[in-house]
Amino acid sequence: MPKLPELQKQMMNKITKGESADGLPIENQPPFSPEQRLNVYKNNMTMTLRDVISQAFPVTALLLGEKFMAFAVNEFTGVAPPDNGDMNAYGAGFPEFLEHLPNLNQFAYVPDVARLEWLAQEAYLSPRRAPLTAEDLAAVEDPVNLKLHLQPHVKLLRSGWPVDKLWNRVNEEGAALKDFEMKPAETFAAIFRAGDNISVWSISEGGYRFLEYLQSDPTFAFAAEAGMRAEPDLSLDRLLATLMQQDLLAKKPA
Repeated sequence: MPKLPELQKQMMNKITKGESADGLPIENQPPFSPEQRLNVYKNNMTMTLRDVISQAFPVTALLLGEKFMAFAVNEFTGVAPPDNGDMNAYGAGFPEFLEHLPNLNQFAYVPDVARLEWLAQEAYLSPRRAPLTAEDLAAVEDPVNLKLHLQPHVKLLRSGWPVDKLWNRVNEEGAALKDFEMKPAETFAAIFRAGDNISVWSISEGGYRFLEYLQSDPTFAFAAEAGMRAEPDLSLDRLLATLMQQDLLAKKPA
């Protein structure tokens, strides 16, 4: 008899790869054969994975319609089973999968909607650190060397479609949404957690570059330079005021 971790791994491989029950220590006891008993686990796993994906991408599901979403989810779960037991991480590859789905040509913006939804989930599950206060900012002796740390739950998205506006409209109006015309448009957005809700903040390219730089290097001067290269008239004072008001800047990590 294999040890439990080995047995669990073997069982998972059988389920996710659609293999037979051969080699598993499953009793052959009527009225159910080992294959039938294994199929119970396979069916439960399939239903669980479909539920996980459907719940993570409700706006995508609304845009695609119930039948097409069910088809896409079924195809995805069939080719991309989870590689670990953390179901919160399952579905990260679904937006890219949609991008390569041939039947989705007329809905080219949907993969980016799915990307936004996945970032929204990541933002919701990400930690929040103590926010930077106005007093903290005023206490900085040398503004040139000022460090600004974004909250971990701030996520950034760049798209060729106005998916930020579409996502907000769908969340406001749901299935009643009408007359929203999708035309290609360069779009930049910050997705973050506000209390128990997710906010999608439409920002300019300069603002996006500024925040993107802060994610890799918290030096204010360098981030400001990156933002103003993309957008010379970027209003840094207004951008900083919004970041402070929304508690999107965090105290320096310990």
